[in-house]
Amino acid sequence: MSEENKRIFIGPDEGAALPILHIVHKGAAESFGGALAIVEWGLSPGGMIPPHTHSREDEYLLILEGQLTCDVGGEIGVGSVGSYVVKPRGVPHASCNTGPEPVWVMEVQRPGGFEGFYEEYEEIVSSGMSEEGQRKARAELGERYGVRWHDERIPAARARFGIGP
Repeated sequence: MSEENKRIFIGPDEGAALPILHIVHKGAAESFGGALAIVEWGLSPGGMIPPHTHSREDEYLLILEGQLTCDVGGEIGVGSVGSYVVKPRGVPHASCNTGPEPVWVMEVQRPGGFEGFYEEYEEIVSSGMSEEGQRKARAELGERYGVRWHDERIPAARARFGIGP
């Protein structure tokens, strides 16, 4: 691919990867004047992104592989390949892979800038600290990035998703 085309086309195996979180940055906010960012992320079967609320970003995702169950503002839906999920800022949401296959999605975040959260959280998760320490660090990180984690809702979310205690 020519250098000029690399500014236009992003290959399937390109982008800054965060292997522990299963996230790949496909379009950084600086590429779009801060207006948006594009990431791809995955969840293994039984994996869950816990309940949280963004105060700065709207998120729109497209399911590329697998089946994703989402709780957005108390409304649960199951999306398959080709389905979109809209997660407006200020609305609590959580996602879970309740299917037998891995899930892979493309997510557009508007405005951009949340990418730094993922990079810093990847370091926290890989640090070897306890689960409780990770939760505390994630909450502190969330304050800086305008996201509130609702850990108190995790048991109810797991029950709603049917993935046990």
